[in-house]
Amino acid sequence: MFKIFRKNHTTANIELKDNNQLSALKLAAQKAADEFNIDEQSVQSSIFASAAQGNDIIENRAVFMFATSDKKSRAHTMLLTFKTPVAWGNDKVPVDYLIIGLFPDGASQDDVDAMTDKVTTGLHEKADQLDDIKFTDNALNKLNQSFTD
Repeated sequence: MFKIFRKNHTTANIELKDNNQLSALKLAAQKAADEFNIDEQSVQSSIFASAAQGNDIIENRAVFMFATSDKKSRAHTMLLTFKTPVAWGNDKVPVDYLIIGLFPDGASQDDVDAMTDKVTTGLHEKADQLDDIKFTDNALNKLNQSFTD
C-alpha cells in the first residue's frame, strides 16, 4: 500500500527580527498565505480579528488563533515555534508555540471550539515533551497532524 503524504504545515525555531506579538501575527499570516495558497491580506485580517476576540493560551506557552478563507473546504492547522518566546497579550505570557486553525468561510463557532479543544488536549497530553518537540521536525509534524486527524 502507498501512504499519501500531506504537507506538514510546520515551521520550527523561528527568530523574529522584532520579537513581539505583532511581528508574530504578521509572520503567521504570511506563512499561512504561502502554505495554503490564499490571500495574505485577508488571512492577516482574519487572524487579527481572532486576536481581538481574545487569546487562547494553552499550557502557559502556546497560543491558538484562527482564520477563515473562501479557498478552503476543510479545516487545517499550521504550527510555528519561536526560538525566543514572544510576550503575548496583556499578561505578557511567554509564547513559543503559535497554532493557526484555518477554516472554510462559514465555519461555525462550534467548529472553531472543537478545533480549540483538540489543540488544547493535544498540547496538554504532550506538555512534558513540548521543549523537545519544539525543535524536532518529525515530532512537530506529528503534533500538528494530530489536530486535524
